[in-house]
Amino acid sequence: MLSLHQHQALFPLLAEAMQQLLLGFKLKDAYRNMQSTELTLVFQKDLEELSLVLNIEAKTGLFFFYEYALERNGAVFPLFKEAINLPVLHVSAHANNRSFQCVFGSDQILVFKMYAALSNVLFYENGALKQLFRSSIENDRFIELNDFSQTHSQQELPQFKGYFFVSEQIEAGKVLFTFEPIDGYLKLKTESIFEALNEFSKRYLQAFLFSTAHQKLLSQYKQKLKREAGLVRGLEYFFKQAETAVPFEEIGHILMANLHLIPKGEKQITLFDFYRDTPISIDLKKDLSAADNASYYYQKAKNRKQELLLKNKQLSVAQIRLSEVEKTFAQIAEAVNLKALKPWIKEEKLKEQTPLKEKFRKFSLHDYLIYVGKNAKNNDELTLKFAHKDDLWLHAKGVSGSHVIIKHKAQMPFPAPVIAYAAQIAAHYSSAAGSFLVPVIYTFKKFVRKPKGANPGQVSVEKEELLVVEPRLN
Repeated sequence: MLSLHQHQALFPLLAEAMQQLLLGFKLKDAYRNMQSTELTLVFQKDLEELSLVLNIEAKTGLFFFYEYALERNGAVFPLFKEAINLPVLHVSAHANNRSFQCVFGSDQILVFKMYAALSNVLFYENGALKQLFRSSIENDRFIELNDFSQTHSQQELPQFKGYFFVSEQIEAGKVLFTFEPIDGYLKLKTESIFEALNEFSKRYLQAFLFSTAHQKLLSQYKQKLKREAGLVRGLEYFFKQAETAVPFEEIGHILMANLHLIPKGEKQITLFDFYRDTPISIDLKKDLSAADNASYYYQKAKNRKQELLLKNKQLSVAQIRLSEVEKTFAQIAEAVNLKALKPWIKEEKLKEQTPLKEKFRKFSLHDYLIYVGKNAKNNDELTLKFAHKDDLWLHAKGVSGSHVIIKHKAQMPFPAPVIAYAAQIAAHYSSAAGSFLVPVIYTFKKFVRKPKGANPGQVSVEKEELLVVEPRLN
């Protein structure tokens, strides 16, 4: 069933009720909030005061009526000053349209144009448009006052039978304003159009704000689930590969047993694997001797032990985080109102309010500040929003990891020890952290670009230089 809160059948009823309510009142105040999502009109007659609020935050015009004067809270933008202190002379609906007008003084008219997301209030003086509630709706600048009355259509309109009904279908996220009851979902039955619109608007706005916050949180936590699940899968794949790979120590032994068969300058050689009774192809460093290649694999074996310990710790932490995110996602999915979402709304709001420079890991050496991204999205914030074009940007080469920034000092070169320290940090916060040595690229941030359509954290780099360092944190 269609809600009638912005149906042309409603506005003759609303205009008639407002005519009876406001006759003899003067417009005391008129203003909008700075976001242009809410208009407030305050009326006064002797000691009696009334307020009308038009809210469009939910992408449709919602009316709220109050039997007292609303006061300005915070910064507001005054409106319709030419009508202030003028009496309400007449309120009437336009023919066959979703609009009505309120006439003040000699010839000052407020027109309420209730066109869903394009709802607006237009102020005319002596037939000329003077001001808009929502000036961003450019087309409204060209509407003549006579344009609001439309010719009659053959459409059959809903008939008012003495009562207004407000119904809410919570499971479908729908709130309806109707002239007929809806079985099983009725929240209010009343003869007062003001009471009905107040109840409808309150429930509709709450439902909209809940739906908006719900979808935003679900989307955010889906991304967190995807990120944490991907990290767990990657680490599990690493351990699976490590289990089936030939141990580096055994490769070293095979090389040592065949030193006389290995000429220098080879990139690969096939030897007999006496552990498995089968040939094995071994990658070699062409600039190293056979003995040095064996030493290289022995060193890799020592590094592998450290790497396995580090990866095991990372996997445990990632599994805990994934479990926590899965639990939170399920709780958010089950929420049915804003109150249930408040803890996560507050948490995300605090994150948004955190100053940008406080969102990253921070180090320093010789009075140079070094900032490190925490994840792919955070990397983008660090590189694209926080870094200056003259800052130095670092990243472990060819592997996933944190972006690292060294903040520049005007007309001062970056000291080599600072670059080396930042490179060690970049290596430590990369997927190559378990390796003995890690190549790290660095360049000025102005040579780092974000390709169109690239995933979070992905960038392209120009004019890079290379530094090979041991991953560590001092």
